[in-house]
Amino acid sequence: MINYKKLREQKAAEQRSKRKELFSMNNQSLFEEWQNVRQRNGLKAQAMQATESLSSLVSKMGEQLQRSENTTTTLIHSSDVLKTTHGQYGTINQTIKTGSKLISKYARREFTDRILIALALFVYFGVVLYILRKRLPLVSYFI
Repeated sequence: MINYKKLREQKAAEQRSKRKELFSMNNQSLFEEWQNVRQRNGLKAQAMQATESLSSLVSKMGEQLQRSENTTTTLIHSSDVLKTTHGQYGTINQTIKTGSKLISKYARREFTDRILIALALFVYFGVVLYILRKRLPLVSYFI
């Protein structure tokens, strides 16, 4: 608070001294020189402000460029991951299709095997009954 008051007082004193100097000028050339100095100072201030603004803009552009680079790197990495995943998906899909074909093939074979086993059992029991009928006359009485 105290520094603020001192700063305010200093600025007021500078303004008063500049006013005094301005009103005390008798010669037109001194007035023009003072006006030129003031104009140069204004131009310097504008140039400094433009330089600072451009510097800020360049730093913001650099930050944006860094973010874009990071985004591009992430995108490239994600694309590689997607390509790898797609390849793995194709391999797994092919494996599943092959497994499905094998399972259906084994199901058909299982059905065929059951029919053959039933037929073999029917023939076996038929042969057993035939043998029993021929060898044992008592069995032919029941059959």
